[in-house]
Amino acid sequence: MRTPPRLPFRLSLLLSLLCPLLAGAQQLRFTTLDIGQGDSAVLVTPGGCAVLFDGGPTGSGGTIKAYLKQLGVTRIDMAFVSHMHADHMGGIDEVDVGTDAVPITAVYDHGGAYDSNTFRDYDTHFAGRRNTAHQGDTFSLCGEVTLKVLASNGNGVPTDDENAKSVVVKVTYGDFDALVGGDLTATPDDIESTLLQQVGELELYKVHHHGSRYSSGNAFLDKTVPLVSFISVGRDNTYGHPTRECLDRLTAHHSDIWQTEDPATNLELGHIQLRSLDGATFVVEQGTRSVSYTSRGTQPPGPDTERPTSPRSLAGSAVPDSIELSWIPSLDNVGVVGYRVYRSVEGVTGYRLAGTTTTPGFVDLGLAPRNTYSYQVLAFDAAGNSSMPASITLRTPVPRVTLTSPDGGERWVRGSTHTLTWIALGYTRVNLDFTADNGVTWTSIATGLDASTGSHAWKVPDSPTTWARVRIRDVDGKSSDVSTGPFSITEPPPRVIFNEILANEPGSATSGEFVELVNTESTSVDISGWVILDATAARHVFPANTVLGAGKAIAVFSGASGIPPGTPNAVAASTGTLSLNNGGDTVTLMTSTASSAVTVDTYTYSGTQASRDGVSINRNPDATSTGSFVFHTALSSLGASPGTRVDGSAF
Repeated sequence: MRTPPRLPFRLSLLLSLLCPLLAGAQQLRFTTLDIGQGDSAVLVTPGGCAVLFDGGPTGSGGTIKAYLKQLGVTRIDMAFVSHMHADHMGGIDEVDVGTDAVPITAVYDHGGAYDSNTFRDYDTHFAGRRNTAHQGDTFSLCGEVTLKVLASNGNGVPTDDENAKSVVVKVTYGDFDALVGGDLTATPDDIESTLLQQVGELELYKVHHHGSRYSSGNAFLDKTVPLVSFISVGRDNTYGHPTRECLDRLTAHHSDIWQTEDPATNLELGHIQLRSLDGATFVVEQGTRSVSYTSRGTQPPGPDTERPTSPRSLAGSAVPDSIELSWIPSLDNVGVVGYRVYRSVEGVTGYRLAGTTTTPGFVDLGLAPRNTYSYQVLAFDAAGNSSMPASITLRTPVPRVTLTSPDGGERWVRGSTHTLTWIALGYTRVNLDFTADNGVTWTSIATGLDASTGSHAWKVPDSPTTWARVRIRDVDGKSSDVSTGPFSITEPPPRVIFNEILANEPGSATSGEFVELVNTESTSVDISGWVILDATAARHVFPANTVLGAGKAIAVFSGASGIPPGTPNAVAASTGTLSLNNGGDTVTLMTSTASSAVTVDTYTYSGTQASRDGVSINRNPDATSTGSFVFHTALSSLGASPGTRVDGSAF
């Protein structure tokens, strides 16, 4: 057990001695609290030791204290702050103050500092009680429950993403295991994979990052296969949480999903409460809903006679000489050892063993084109129990080449570079050609390209046309394909640029996010119908008769309430949000929402560039298309200057 710094006793001994006699405790309680778009959870041991995981956004303290008082908790023995974002730590100091305070003995976080007022308030309030959590730290609560830190500060992976630095804690109580990990990421910084060798299967998974698409990856879920998953989410959040990708992955791994709120129905569902007497079984309750579960560690006596579940969602893809299969892993009371794959050739053979694998995938090589193959996949365990088979039938295709882009209707700017893409089945080398007159004459783009790459970067010719097409041929001329329809080669759009971006708004009102556009042309530009997008969706469409004067700027805010009084030429996003991600995002300006639209400007900013509350990034030099983005405070004393030059003067 680790001795926390600046405390007079070993924490494990201290917590074992405290153990207040709580009314009706005598069981483990883990509750994910409904505090809107944020995160806070409470753990209370049978002996009465209490732990707080995160404190939710500012204003959550009252909700947390009310719940603790309801359980009879009068002191929090330790609190974990997963990371320094305001929606996880804004309310933690509120729990520790006031006439109804529930004092916190010690707090643990990933260490270091963060540039926000919320962090500075936290750091000041808990001075002398703040400790750094390290991977491998282990704590005992009342001698009944073990907490082990599995990740902190990225587990040695270099990252500027505050989410990726989240502290991850595994909770063990008998056969019951839970994981609480803040906003830990699987992409682009894959910290989840650093847990795989130590996490094991889980009864409860406190879902990372409110159900973001960037967390809860398949590799992590394959290892943990949680029985239940708790998601803390606000019904009116603007981030799309929980995302369909995350929900689909959890469902595919047979996990029961519980949410504090439901954006799909706009309902507040309430606290999610888990109770367990001994860790062998547990009950999850929310409102009138109550479900009982048996922990996986609880095994019946006697030999293992239980067969694994059948592989789910068996899928496959065929090329002329091979077929690739994939499926969702089977489950077993002890553990799946591997899978047997059987193959049948239509009109030739019955089912015969094609091979075995320990992973949920198999590639069957050396097949013949134009044949129909049927497969059965069975899971087996160490005791020899086999699942019921999952079945699929596929046909190997005829060798061919297919052009996939451009396919007609595109508008590509002359001199720009675009990627030509194709699918080649059964061929190793291909040639590419181009026509500007709908096939009357053809010019070679490239010859003898490796067909397996499926793509080729092409600089678009300088001559505008509305009758361009691309052709692909195998080098022997046996198969070819042409763009389904003509595409256009156009003049470049007017040079309107992103000049300033504020993703990390002052405080927590996302309506204050904005992007500033500047027209660098010498004449006015009609931007009616132009659209601003983030990485996931269109966020603003400029209405008819929107004209941006030469050298002038327009600022688009996430919401009307976020526009500071007196801001020149400012509008609110037509969708009600820009949804700029503090962890990094991409903003794009296009000439319309049509598939043929031309990209006018685009910029991808990092989490570091959005790490300062109320500080934008701005082109340097200001209002120049070639300027790089720097923090606004590097150019002037202002934190941001929407609608004006960097020094606050008019455009």
